[in-house]
Amino acid sequence: MNVSPRQLEYLIAIAETGGITAAAARCHVSQSAVSLAVGELERALDVSLVLRGSRRGTRLTPAGQQVVKDGRKVLAALSELGAGARSLGQEIDGRLTIGCYAPIAPFHLPLAIAGFREVQPGVEIDFVEGTLPDLQGALLDGRCELAFLYQQDLQPGIDSVVLHDRAPSVLLPGGHRLARRRSIRLAELAEEAFVLLDVPPSEHYFRAVFEAAGLEMAPAHRAGSFELARALVARGIGYSLAVQTPVAELSYEGLPVVTRALADVVPTTPVVLGWAGGGRLTRRGEAFLAYGRTAFRATSGSPRRAPRRSS
Repeated sequence: MNVSPRQLEYLIAIAETGGITAAAARCHVSQSAVSLAVGELERALDVSLVLRGSRRGTRLTPAGQQVVKDGRKVLAALSELGAGARSLGQEIDGRLTIGCYAPIAPFHLPLAIAGFREVQPGVEIDFVEGTLPDLQGALLDGRCELAFLYQQDLQPGIDSVVLHDRAPSVLLPGGHRLARRRSIRLAELAEEAFVLLDVPPSEHYFRAVFEAAGLEMAPAHRAGSFELARALVARGIGYSLAVQTPVAELSYEGLPVVTRALADVVPTTPVVLGWAGGGRLTRRGEAFLAYGRTAFRATSGSPRRAPRRSS
């Protein structure tokens, strides 16, 4: 089949931008060049890939969606082929896309990007944020090579290594009656409002934490972001639980938010670096995996271990 990388690149651009015009702008070519390349690709594969001129705009056919998924893998392999040939006896180079579960991105992406850049300056890193299901889909269809995830509900076909494992902590306003305590049991907060960080699958995990403590979780408020949950706590609207906690114990408004250890023995949810199994990582991916295992283990301290939730 006479299929070129450029044809695949244009088709992937259509899938990611939603139209031929936007794809042409991304690829810095004319619309006619994109249309011509996609038409040649359709003839080479003998299948329709793009639905043009519909009321819903430009859409991919099921065959087009499959070609996009496979095409990403082909382009990644070609990139690795070129990088491997150029880097014999030299530093690793090329582009690497990593994903990160949105609530933990501020705790992992800055160190991941800046630190890896120091050890592998020839690698250009892109990143995407999302939910755990979205990121696993991105790994499986080749939109990113590695992703920072929680070890929860991992889909078949996802391989992973644990980076660090911390027990959850209690977040309290600065003037709370228990703020001077070093550790707190959930039962001591049973009569107070609970602020849930409601980003899937956090509800599933925190419900298991309450169950392990012999309590039923009944959120009074649901926050769609980590900083909103902390800000509500700082204002005395309730307390919250968090696995990742910033060094600065202040909300966006400059109000104190104290972090205290949870005294109950509860399930943990390890942070892992995941990738699509069944194949090998690129040399860039292997280097990033090795870096991540060292960098994040070194910064994770000695977390208090507790039984993991069985699935």
